[in-house]
Amino acid sequence: MNINFLDVDDKAVPTKGRMLDHIGFEVRDLQAFTRKLAANGVNVVQPYRRNSADAIATALMVDPWGTSIELTEGLSGY
Repeated sequence: MNINFLDVDDKAVPTKGRMLDHIGFEVRDLQAFTRKLAANGVNVVQPYRRNSADAIATALMVDPWGTSIELTEGLSGY
């Protein structure tokens, strides 16, 4: 699969209910990565948090088209 990230001037049209509207990525050192995203102006709607029960860390952001982008750390062990 290829994912292209583009900077466009057109108004974003929401994807919810029309096409892909939720994707996820496993990230190493998620806490540092989300700090870097926020420092670069990315709206992280669910900040970094680690579940003490299973040691899985998560964060969530939403792109300009409304696609939820879930970031996780620790799923590779499952």
